[in-house]
Amino acid sequence: MRITITDIVDQPGATRPVSVAVPADEFGDDPWGTAEGAVQDPIELDLHLDSVVDGILVRGSLGFTLILGCARCLEPQTIEREVQVAELFLDPAKQVDEDDELEPGYELVDDATAIDLSTMVRDALIIDLPVRILCRDDCQGLCPTCGTDRNREDCGHGADEGIDPRWAALAELDLPAE
Repeated sequence: MRITITDIVDQPGATRPVSVAVPADEFGDDPWGTAEGAVQDPIELDLHLDSVVDGILVRGSLGFTLILGCARCLEPQTIEREVQVAELFLDPAKQVDEDDELEPGYELVDDATAIDLSTMVRDALIIDLPVRILCRDDCQGLCPTCGTDRNREDCGHGADEGIDPRWAALAELDLPAE
């Protein structure tokens, strides 16, 4: 998603608010990682673009909704998140040390007339993904024998069916108490 910056570029101190709701597919085709297919439209952008000597500072918040499965029972869970962002989009013409490479996706584009927010939005969203989602703390999950959702019905395959034969030899270990 490109935003034109001709009104503030090369004018340190100039600022412009950007508040918009954007469909997820506007942020390009690059992979969304584990959020692929889970991100719901729209992604809310509430940003300020600040012109600085080296480029454009983008700061603000991103609001988004995900639908991801519970880690135990796989039931879809709706998660609403808001993440803060602050990124500097550098002007390649003002690069001081030519040996330093610009971070791909974080530079001014189209002859310093626009910035592309796609990389920043994807990076911020993926970093903020929850590691594990549970529908509730006491979720019993799926039965490993028959696949029944134990939250809905008891399949009769109790939780304690004996020791897994692959780990049975460990039960015979005699380890010191300390």
